[in-house]
Amino acid sequence: MQQEIIAYYDRLAPTYDASRFENSYGRFIDARERALLRAWLPANATSILELGCGTGRLSGFATIATDASTASLALARTRETATRFAAADAEHLPLPSAAFDAVFAFHLLMHIETTAIHNIFGEAARVLRPGGVLIADIVSRTRRNLTGERRVATHAWHGATALTPQEFEAAGRAAGFNPLKMTGLLFLPVHRLPERARQPLARLDGWLAGRWPSLSSYLVACFEKP
Repeated sequence: MQQEIIAYYDRLAPTYDASRFENSYGRFIDARERALLRAWLPANATSILELGCGTGRLSGFATIATDASTASLALARTRETATRFAAADAEHLPLPSAAFDAVFAFHLLMHIETTAIHNIFGEAARVLRPGGVLIADIVSRTRRNLTGERRVATHAWHGATALTPQEFEAAGRAAGFNPLKMTGLLFLPVHRLPERARQPLARLDGWLAGRWPSLSSYLVACFEKP
């Protein structure tokens, strides 16, 4: 399945940014993710690793950004950033242990099986220094079950993996992490709102998602390595 995912993003890379994040819905998500990274990444972090960086949309927050899609990385390298990019499998990182202050991954875990999620958590724990943090997101199983939301995807793996807050925290604990905090992303059905209403409602959506993470479309969690 991993090769299928890589091939998919290799094909999608040239149009990924325009199709996903240059509309008001994509900008809404992008702004929220950037706000979370600014708030949750340690202020004194000097080495930050991004997993599944894709075309580098969020890689300005990282010192090293990795992805398995070489086509996506080629586009990421064209961005004006000091970030170093590297092709890597997030389950088997070619990086030294205890080398990073923080690791983050957005839009990665939801596409892979739970075994792979546990492997990635284990690798994140390995490359982090004590006191380092992992920030990651996943589809909320609670929201999906309550609303009966259907995935609109042409591939069975795309967005297929969802966890409850308890399951997400348990995955972190299994890798030796301490869960620090969790919030939600996209509490309101933003994609169904008129475009002109999306950005004005961003603050309300953030408050609702923070108060009831499990009822949001996505969970975003921060874990600490003891």
